[in-house]
Amino acid sequence: MGNRISKNFKISVGSLILAATVLSGCQRYEWVHPTKSLEQFGRDKFTCEERASRMYPLAPVTTMEGGGYIYDDFRHCHRRFDGFGMCYSRPPVYVPPTYSTRDMNETARNQAVESCLFSKGYELVPAK
Repeated sequence: MGNRISKNFKISVGSLILAATVLSGCQRYEWVHPTKSLEQFGRDKFTCEERASRMYPLAPVTTMEGGGYIYDDFRHCHRRFDGFGMCYSRPPVYVPPTYSTRDMNETARNQAVESCLFSKGYELVPAK
């Protein structure tokens, strides 16, 4: 067998064949080519990534993960020595929403890289 090139595998539409295996847990995969060296793999992968980046450029999208809310939970009451109650509270605190940014083209770009490497004769096999 040729050189083994490591790659952490992500489930994608283009790799449904391997999805059943991956669903059983985190599985590590390697790119393998019967005749190409690690150096050649690096060049091939770079070429594939470059092509995929032109086809599917970075497309960041920011989404709101959770809505903002007001936290008003601190109220402390106790009875004074003369029998009257005293309550203390803090002013409410506004907790803003959380945001995250993700690349809408990431999955398509990764699939294009995988497809390109497959077209160059590489195979994705479970690591030993």
